[in-house]
Amino acid sequence: MQSDGFFLTIAQIAVTLAGFSGLVVAMRGNAPDTWHPRDIWSLCWMLGTSFGALFLALLPLLLAILHLSDDSIWVISNLIMCLFMAGLSVVLTVAGQRLTARGHPPRVRGFPAAAVVLLLLSAGLSGVTAISFPQWQIGFFALGLVISLFVSALALVVFLVLLARAAGTRK
Repeated sequence: MQSDGFFLTIAQIAVTLAGFSGLVVAMRGNAPDTWHPRDIWSLCWMLGTSFGALFLALLPLLLAILHLSDDSIWVISNLIMCLFMAGLSVVLTVAGQRLTARGHPPRVRGFPAAAVVLLLLSAGLSGVTAISFPQWQIGFFALGLVISLFVSALALVVFLVLLARAAGTRK
């Protein structure tokens, strides 16, 4: 497989994002049971998309080790990406709607919608290319990984902005 290096780099970036998220959480200083529900929700976005990118980036390499054909590797990888991205979007959207119903509306407008649109776009592209456009499978799979990392970084920024706001109001 010619793109091994790219996928390993994506996996390394994903681990770095997840690790940095963990570092931010550890440095926060207060117990997770005192967090605002939206903080936990933002953390779920960060970890879900970064660990998703990690495992999805390693998936084609694992399938190659199993000696599957290149066509099978990319069909399976794109279908799993489609299911993961769509599933994560649905789960976190439902969780966000429940938080809003309980009186915890989104604190950063536009983030939930932007994240969902990006992940669903990725899901749709990887699902369609898995079935209909074999020549674009690697490209759209790679795009989906980059989208996942972008959403993770965006969630991290949102989380840091919320932490800064909370620190500013405590002074």
